Amino acid sequence: MGFPQGSCSGPTLWNLVANEILQETWPENTAIQTFADDFVIVSHAPTKIKIENQIHAAIEKFINWANKNKLEISTGKTQYILFSKLTRPHGFDGKERQYKENTH
Repeated sequence: MGFPQGSCSGPTLWNLVANEILQETWPENTAIQTFADDFVIVSHAPTKIKIENQIHAAIEKFINWANKNKLEISTGKTQYILFSKLTRPHGFDGKERQYKENTH
């Protein structure tokens, strides 16, 4: 699915598609924001386990929505940032993390 870049109706049609995921119910302390065709999932939690569970649930929901709408997620441009006063991510070695792509 896609919309012709530069078309008059493209932004409106995209807003209709994107609005669906923006209206979803997200895990506790988790939200999604968008600018044009870029999305960011923001979440906070008091423990590492809780933040991991929240983010994994949110990513799964986003992937399911993208698959349903025949949208491709650009994994090469996908990043995450962890802000923490407590610890660095366990096993952080600076290498790119691999995520399993959902190909339903």
